[in-house]
Amino acid sequence: MNTPASPLIDWHALAQVLLTSVATGLGLVVLFCVGIYSFSLSRRGDSTVTLRTFNRVAVVAIGLVIIATAVWGFIVIVSK
Repeated sequence: MNTPASPLIDWHALAQVLLTSVATGLGLVVLFCVGIYSFSLSRRGDSTVTLRTFNRVAVVAIGLVIIATAVWGFIVIVSK
């Protein structure tokens, strides 16, 4: 009995890894840039207190998302 040969490379899985890596990498860069911009706006003295507070909350939220993404990445790496 001949069994069909399985392909050497799982192209679907490779495409998923590539897409996830590119999306995560670009997403983190964009989040970091927005976080730095929000931080610089929160340090400006000529803006309102509400705007500075909003930007500080945005910096904290973006920082938590970046940290959560890094933790998720470590969990995925360790579980494989």
